[in-house]
This record gives sequence, C-alpha cells and structure tokens, in this order.
Amino acid sequence: MISIVCKSIIIGNAHIIMNSLFSSRLRILGVICCGVIALRENFAVAQIIPDATLPSNSRVQTINNSQIINGGTLLGSNLFHSFEEFSIRTKNTGYFNNNLDIQNIISRVTGSKISNIDGVIKANGAANLFFINPNGIIFGNNAELNIGGSFIASTASSLNFADGSKFSATDTKPQEVLKVSVPEGLQFGKTANPIYLTSQASPDSKTNSLSYPVGLQVSIGKTLALVGGDVILNGGNLTAPGGRIELLSVGSDSNVSLHSSLQGWYAGNEGIQNFQDIQISERTKIPSLVDASGEGGGSIQLAGRNILINGGSSILTATLGSLKGGNLTVTATELVELISNGGTPLVIGTNSLGDAPSLTITTPKLVIKDGAQVLTYNRGSGLGGQLTVNADYVELTGGYSLTLPGINRDLFIPSEIMSIAYATGTAGEVIVNTLGLNIQGGARISTSSQGDYLTTSNQYIPATGQGGNLTVHARDSIELAGGFYGRNNSKVSGLFTSTTGTGNAGNLELNTQQLIVRDKAEVNLSSVVANNFIYSSSDINNIGSAGALKVQARSIILDNQGKFISEADFGRGGNINLLLSDLLLMRRGSQISTSAGKLDTLGDGGNINIDIPTGFIVAPPQENNDITANAFSGSGGKVQINAISLFGVAPLSREDLARQLGVDGTNPSLLDPSRLSTSDITAISQENPTLNGVVDNTCIPSELIAFLNFT
Repeated sequence: MISIVCKSIIIGNAHIIMNSLFSSRLRILGVICCGVIALRENFAVAQIIPDATLPSNSRVQTINNSQIINGGTLLGSNLFHSFEEFSIRTKNTGYFNNNLDIQNIISRVTGSKISNIDGVIKANGAANLFFINPNGIIFGNNAELNIGGSFIASTASSLNFADGSKFSATDTKPQEVLKVSVPEGLQFGKTANPIYLTSQASPDSKTNSLSYPVGLQVSIGKTLALVGGDVILNGGNLTAPGGRIELLSVGSDSNVSLHSSLQGWYAGNEGIQNFQDIQISERTKIPSLVDASGEGGGSIQLAGRNILINGGSSILTATLGSLKGGNLTVTATELVELISNGGTPLVIGTNSLGDAPSLTITTPKLVIKDGAQVLTYNRGSGLGGQLTVNADYVELTGGYSLTLPGINRDLFIPSEIMSIAYATGTAGEVIVNTLGLNIQGGARISTSSQGDYLTTSNQYIPATGQGGNLTVHARDSIELAGGFYGRNNSKVSGLFTSTTGTGNAGNLELNTQQLIVRDKAEVNLSSVVANNFIYSSSDINNIGSAGALKVQARSIILDNQGKFISEADFGRGGNINLLLSDLLLMRRGSQISTSAGKLDTLGDGGNINIDIPTGFIVAPPQENNDITANAFSGSGGKVQINAISLFGVAPLSREDLARQLGVDGTNPSLLDPSRLSTSDITAISQENPTLNGVVDNTCIPSELIAFLNFT
C-alpha cells in the first residue's frame, strides 16, 4: 500500500552545503625517526654498572653470561637498585637476585647512557620490576623477560610515591629513599626520551595467541608498561596473557599516575597535557604485535599525540575462556592513523564463553586507509564487544588490492570498521560519534552475522548469533562515495548490516545534518544466502531477517546510483524510516528499496516511511530514480510519504508498470521499475496481482507549487 500525505506549506529553496573538513592532512612521526637515530648513535657497551648513591648499594657479579645483581636497599617489601649504566648484551642475562618476599624491585639509571637491552631481564618470585632511565631505552631483537610480576619501563626522571617522596634518577639524595611507601606515579623532566622495541624473542618456543613470538612477555594477569617520550615498536612484540599492556607517549614535565589493581598496574593519562607519538610498524615484513588475550581478554591502553599503526601490525585482546574481557582504548590528542595493506591493526573478540573486550578510539581525527581494518568479532557464545569511535572527523578510504596467484581475479580488502558474529554469540555493536564521516573508494563500516567456511568440504556453517547494530551520530555530515572496480571483483563504499545465517542482521541508525550517498555508494541492510557454498543445514530458508534503517537528517542527497537498500532473499524486507526537515533529492538512477523474495520465494516487502513535513522530495522524472517496497511472491510493502510535494517522481501501479514496460505479466521478473527511465514509486507483488498495494496520491501537484511560489 502506498499512502502519501502532503502538506500545503510553501517554503523557500533548500540549499545543501558540504563543508570541507581538515583540508590538509596531518603528517606525523618525523621526530620518531630522529629519536631512533639518536638512540642508535648512543649505544653503550652492554654492561651493568652500579653506582654509589644508595644507603646500601647494589652489587653486580658476573658468572659466565649472567650478571647477578645483589644488594640494594631494602625498605619494607620494596628493594631499590641504582646503576650508573644498565645494558644487557645478546644472549646475556641481567639477574635481580631478590628474596621471594619482595613485592617491588625499583631500579634507576643515574648515568648519561641509554639502556640497550638485547638479552634477558630476570627476577625471582612474583616481584614487580620498575625500571627508569631518562636517557632512553632500547629493547633489541632478543630482549626478553623472565619475571613473575609486572614490568614497568620508563624514561621518566623519577618514580613518585604515595607519601610524597621520589626515587629520582637525576637527584640522588639518599635520604629521600628512606621514606618510600607505594609507587604512585612517574615524573618526567625537561626531556622525555624514546623507548624503542624490536623484540621477537620466543623463550622456550613461547608464542602469543596469533602463534607469533611473544617478544617481551609478563606472566598471566600481570602488567607490561612502556611509558616514555616517543614509543616505537618496529617489528617488536609485547605479550601479557589476560593482563594489561600500557603504551604511553608523553612530553616533558609530565606526571603519569600509577595505580595497582587485580591486573597488576595501570597508568592514568588524566591531566596530562603534553603528549608525544606512538608508532607500531613492520620491520622487513616482520609485524609488531601487542597481545593481551587470555582466559579473560586483557586490557590495553595506548595514549599519545599521534598514533600510527601500519603494515601487518596489530593490537589485539581476545577472550579465550569463560572470564569477561577487558578494554582496548586508543587515545590521541591529534591523530590516529591506520595504514595496513590488508592487515587488522585493532582487534577485540571472544572465542569462547566469556564476553569480548570493548574497544574505544578517541581522537580529533581518525584515518583508516589502504585496507586497514578495525574488528570486533565473536566466535563463541559470549557477548560481542562494543566498538566505539569518538572523533571530530572520521575518514575511511580505499583498500588493498591484490591478484590471487594463478587466478585472473582481483581480491580487494576494503578499509573497514566491522563487527562479525561467527557462531552462537551476538556480534558487538558499532557506534561512531563524530562531526563528519567520509567513506570512499570501496571503504565501509559494517556489522554482520556470518559463519564459518570449511575448505575441505566446501561447507558453510551459518552463524546463529545476531548481527550487531550500527549507529552513526555525525553532527555535520556523512558522505559515502564511489567504490573499487576490479576486473572480476568490485566493492562499493558505504554502511552495511547483513546476515548470511539464521541470526538477524543488525539495525542501522544515522543522525546528521547532511547525508550524501553518491557514485554507487550504498546504505545497505541485507539477509542473503552466501553464494557458491554448501550450507551445512539442509534448510537454507531459515535465514535471519534484514535489519531496519532509520535516518534523521536535515537533507539527503542520493546521486549517481546512490542507494538505500534493505533486502531479503527469504522472508520480509527490512523497514526504512527517513525523518527529514528540508529535502530528499534523488538523481541519476538512485534508489530507495526494501524488497523480499529475491530468489523467487515467498516474503513480504518491507515498509518505507519518508517524513518531510516542511520539505520536498525531488527526483528528475527521466533519470530513473525509484522508491520501491516490492516482493516477488508475497505482499508488497507500504510506502508512506509526508511532504509538501513530490517533484518528478510519481506512484506507479502494477498495471501501469506492466503497460509501460510492454509486458503481459506472465514473466513476473520483468516487472522491475528500474527498467523504466522514469522516476517511480511502487509497492507491488511481482507474481501475485491480488497482493498489490493501493496508491493514494493527494499531494499538491508540482506545477501548482511552482505557480504558488511564483505568485
């Protein structure tokens, strides 16, 4: 049924202005390269040399390849060490020989040399190890940890304590040590020097959850923290199973708070006004991997000014057991940029009973390009993790294209933010809060209920979990444009929710002032059968429902085959609800459609509601712009339009459609309004005329509107 209610309110011309945000791209990390060069030029001869600044000084004994560190000043459960130099050669060990009742080993470097660590740092029992060297720290390819507690490495100038005292690497008055209680912060001086990591260590063949070397690793549930100036991982790995990983890049005179918790220690970035840069990158095809996956997904924090993740590098925390996941937070004061050639820089998920961690990105500008992907997934029965983006401007562009060996076919991996359910658990929700969202070149934001493909039998096991909802709050604008068009493969840009399993697709909600969908880009909600696969269930008719679309905006432009689509191979098409104040403009083959029964099966078309009580719908009459709520065998849906007037687009009955197409109705598949050059509104059953809707057009004619405006 088509019901159109138009109001006789005359308003002036509507204008759509798309402001250009951030016209010049931010470039980052030049200072990092300089910092790394400076580190390399200042490598010291690898050795551990104590100083004489403590009431009871550290002592070092060398036995074979081990430098055994004894002595130090003991205060309660804290053991203090102080060194003029601290470096460890390849295949050597720096061994803190502490008593088992020690809770915290607190060490500093008071000399002027960088710490170059390419061997093993070892301690006894479950002691936490704090290590500060304000000159800089390098963890080489072979650097590894053999400790039972947490590890906090920093280029701060002092470690602060709860009683107000400091353990300073630049002011070594011994009396200040005597009042020490619990560590509570890191104080940086006038210069915050870098921390550099390339470790690919694999002690006892240990690997992380991705089966790569662990690099620097702490024990289950403990914290691994690098807090310095620029923090650079160049083909280096960090692993904290079910624990915490903290990467903070701060500037001069910063004070970073430290807090103890059940997961070891965590750093607070509140109140820090001066940040530096974090780079996590590949080194000669060796990715950097930061992994806190465990029985319960661990927590990871990245905080800096500019954060760059590129190559195949990844930040990952997944729930592997029955415990609840933690949080992955990425906070930048200027830019987060993900450039990954088909990699997945940020990942949260669950593989089991436990709920997945959550992921939050907070930054003025987020750029995702060249096939980088941000993912929340669910391969278990727990709840999927929520993925939230808070940014002034969000840009997703392009993807990564390659040709499969031996096959003349392009494979395109889009730049993407996505949520996927693979099994019985629900997919996580995706929420984007921004001023402006721009997606182009085949990039996309999506949620889906999919499944698993068994290559040995070509079987597809559909997911039963629900797809996640996708919500975008863009105060100013959303623009979706273009796509990728390869020889045998293409992908359009857009926003997508879908299901290929028995779980329903998620809903999609957009709130903005201006929404532009152009050049074949789509807002698409679908329930479809996965092609070319053998479903593990004999009944593929039990595919879940397509989601519903809700848009609240001042104006919408669909141009050059821009589309809003909610479609279902089986069952009912999803509803489309557009709540506008000014204008819906459709140009050059654009489409709003909610359809069902694409595979010549039963199913009712969804409903379309377009509410523009003070505005207009404009579609040039010979540009083939269509609004359809059709079904193949089931009932056509209901189209409701509330606007001042329709310009160029008109309702069309099944009989009118058949007559204009010159068909007799014996071939229902030919009853497709897109085969006409006119702009039409239809709500028909292609196969069964008795299930057609009724067109009720009571709008003021566009000619009369023009006359009233003129007079």
